[in-house]
Amino acid sequence: MKINKYSKQINPKKLEELSITSRYLKVSDTTVIILFIEQLTNRSRLTTSIIKPLILETRKNITIDNIISSVIYMDDITVDTDEANLIDYILKGQSIILIPNEDKYIIANTLKIEKRQVQDPTIESTIKGARDAFTENYDDNLSLIRYRLKDPQLRIDEYVVGKRTLTNIAIIYIKDIADDNLVDSIKTKISKINVEGILESGYVQKFILNNPYNFFPQAGIVERSDVASANILDGKIIILVEGGNLALVVPKTFIEFIDASDDHYDNVFISLFSKFIRVLCTFISLFLTSLYVAVVSFHSDILPTHYIISLATSRATVPFNGFLEAFLMELVAEILREASTRLPKQIGPAIGIVGTIVIGQASVAAGLISPLLVIIVSLSLMGSFATSDYTITNTFRILKFLMIIITSIFGLFGFTMGIIFIIINLCSIDSFGVSYVSPLSPFNFKDLKNLLLSDVRTSTKRPSYLKTKDNKRQ
Repeated sequence: MKINKYSKQINPKKLEELSITSRYLKVSDTTVIILFIEQLTNRSRLTTSIIKPLILETRKNITIDNIISSVIYMDDITVDTDEANLIDYILKGQSIILIPNEDKYIIANTLKIEKRQVQDPTIESTIKGARDAFTENYDDNLSLIRYRLKDPQLRIDEYVVGKRTLTNIAIIYIKDIADDNLVDSIKTKISKINVEGILESGYVQKFILNNPYNFFPQAGIVERSDVASANILDGKIIILVEGGNLALVVPKTFIEFIDASDDHYDNVFISLFSKFIRVLCTFISLFLTSLYVAVVSFHSDILPTHYIISLATSRATVPFNGFLEAFLMELVAEILREASTRLPKQIGPAIGIVGTIVIGQASVAAGLISPLLVIIVSLSLMGSFATSDYTITNTFRILKFLMIIITSIFGLFGFTMGIIFIIINLCSIDSFGVSYVSPLSPFNFKDLKNLLLSDVRTSTKRPSYLKTKDNKRQ
C-alpha cells in the first residue's frame, strides 16, 4: 500500500518507539489510517466521533475532503500537508487521519486532559472577591478570562515555547488600551526564549525580566480571574502558561503590592485603613528586629530609664549579644515557616503554631533569649504575611537579615544606611519601562489617590504611568 510521502513518518518501528497506536479501517474500497497515543486521547470521543462514522460510511472513493465535510462528527479539526509536523501533532494528543495517495491529512482534537476542577484560591485569599482560581488547564484559564472580558478588543496572542515540552503561552491584553511598546517588548522576549522545557510561569518570568537578579520582583503573580481581568482593564498584560495555575502580570510597581482585590469591593475608609495596616506590617517585618539590635547593642540610652532597667533585667541571663540573639531567633522563625510550608496542609499550620509556642517559651525559660525578642520576632513574622502578593514577602525575608547584619556592625548609622540603600535600589528599578516607585516618583497625585482609595466611582482614569492608549475608565 502506498502512503506517498508519509511512509517514513508512520513506519511501524518508529510508531512503536513513540508508543503511537495505529488503527486501519476499511471504508468501502479505501483504507483509512488513524494514528493516536492512547494515554493522551479521549478514546470515547475518538470512537463515537471518528471511528464509528467512518465504519458506517458507504460511499466509494472516500477522500480527506469528504471525511471533513460529511463523515466525522468533530468540531475542532484542521488540515496540514507538512509531513514534518505529523509526529508533533500526535505527541500533543491529536489524532491523525490519513488516506493513501492523498497529500494532506486531518488533525482532530481528541486530547484527553486530566485536570482538577476550578477551586477556591489558595494564595490570593478573599472575603468578597470571586472564588474561581486558575488551574493547571490552559483552556480553562483562558475561558475564565473570556467569561469576564467580553470586549471584542481582547487579544490573546499565543506562542509555543520549549523544544521538548512545546508549552503554550498566552499574552493577554486589550488592544485599544495596552501600550504597544509594552506589548511588543513582551512578545519579543517570549519569542526569543530558547530552552528545552517550560513547566510553569516562574520559568517565563526569569526570561522576561530586565534584571532577574534584583531583590524586588518586577512582575506580579495572579491566581484569580477577577484580579487578572482588572489588571487587563488597567492596561496591563497577563501572561498565562500551560500547566501553571499562576499567571504573571506586567508591569508591577512596588506600591501596588499593598493593594488587594478586597479593597476595591469594600468601603473607601476600610480600604484606606487596610492599606495603612499593610504598610505598617511591611515596616514591622523589615525593620523591627534590626531596630531591636541597634537599641540593645548600641543605643539603649534612647529609651526611658525604667525601660532600660527592665530590658537589662530580661536579658541578664541571655548568653548572646543582641545580634546573635536576634539572628538566631529569626533563623528559627524562618525554619518553622519553611517547615510548615512543606508539610502536608492538614498538619502544617498546627506544627507551625505549636513549634513557635514551644520553642519560644522554652527559649525564654532557659534564658537563651529575652521575652521582648519573642514578641518582636512574632510581630515580624505575622507582618510578613500581610501583603497580597507573597513574592514581595520573599524579598523582605532576605532584606531583613541584611538589615540585622549591617545594624549589628554600625548601629543606628547602619540602620539608616540600610534604609537608604533599599530606597536607592527601589528608585533605580523599572518594571518593563515603568518606574518601580510610580506613582510616588515621578509623583502623580491622582494616580496615588486612586490607588489608595480603590474607588471605582472616583478612579475615572487609568494610571498615567502605564501609558495606555485610552486612559479613560468612564
